[in-house]
Amino acid sequence: MWRTAGIAMLAGAIATATALHLLPGFGSTRIAPIETVNADDSRSETLHFLLPEDGVAVTHGGNVPFPAAPPGVATFTEDALKRGFALLVRVRDAEGRVVGLAAELEVHPQGDMLAGNLEWDTDWILVLPGRGILALQQVEHSDELGPRVINPTLASGQDWVGDWTIQTTVGPGPGGRGVILGGSGEFAGSTGSFVEVDQLTRFSATMGLAGKVELQLQRKGP
Repeated sequence: MWRTAGIAMLAGAIATATALHLLPGFGSTRIAPIETVNADDSRSETLHFLLPEDGVAVTHGGNVPFPAAPPGVATFTEDALKRGFALLVRVRDAEGRVVGLAAELEVHPQGDMLAGNLEWDTDWILVLPGRGILALQQVEHSDELGPRVINPTLASGQDWVGDWTIQTTVGPGPGGRGVILGGSGEFAGSTGSFVEVDQLTRFSATMGLAGKVELQLQRKGP
């Protein structure tokens, strides 16, 4: 049931992201990718976004310690969606140019999201105008971010400032990497793998997480 709910939520995120790319600054002009062709003919490309600067919208079922945004965005109140987390962000290339949008959907495990080292399923949809849409899937872990950063911050009332850099991806592919599921446009028929690397520099109970998130792609296909 959770996968079905997840697909429905992600479909909504895709539609939103596709509509948003039609706004000023998100036209259909293709921006040439910054990528490396590897010995096995796969292509390595790193995309990233900055938080909170590149945030478009975020919502959840109330199990994470910061509000939905922007003001007025509804939270997930239906029982079937309460463990969901959805994020829309602008995506940048290695030179910092905005090249598209990304929709992320997480389905969190039952229980306390701030306890221990947890794992959950995450789907990504990358909308890159002029290039196409790329779908990714991974299993993430928290590396005890809750007990080591978030809980102490909530208890003290003071923002956490530091450097928390981890590879959040732990599967489901070989070597603990995420999986490229496929896509459209120039990504049609794509396979391969990726990892997400988070560099968090601040946590605030009112503003959420700040830092940089990288999606390091190793793509095979046309």
